[in-house]
Amino acid sequence: MFNFDLNHIEKALNNARIAKVGFAQDFNQARSKPVQAPLLYVLPLDEDYQPTNSITGQDEYAVTELFAVMIVIPCLSANRKTDQRIETLRERVKTALAGLTFTPYEPIKLHRGRMVELNVQTNNLIYQCQFSVSGHITINTKEPT
Repeated sequence: MFNFDLNHIEKALNNARIAKVGFAQDFNQARSKPVQAPLLYVLPLDEDYQPTNSITGQDEYAVTELFAVMIVIPCLSANRKTDQRIETLRERVKTALAGLTFTPYEPIKLHRGRMVELNVQTNNLIYQCQFSVSGHITINTKEPT
């Protein structure tokens, strides 16, 4: 298994009932049109493979994958209510995901967060919560066919 299955994350967020979880491919649309209610999007960010062991016919790698939960909320003006709303959503997303474990990976870890955009045309505020997940994979060497 080369890639961490982000469907697990979408399912966990849906089960937590924080906000509607949109499809990753629709994220750009959410950046260009006003949203009426908070939306969450799960996006892959990065993966890193570090060789750990090698024996004849097999290579082992420590893999770390980064993914983001993009929080999109309507924001007509920057005020205390908007600050409280994004703070609550950030907290709920982190609570829902940090520490979750999906075999064969280690528990999900908090990585970082940042405000991505406050769009004056759409009045959308976008915040990115980043997480990391690590594991090991073994690759068997093979001859070209």
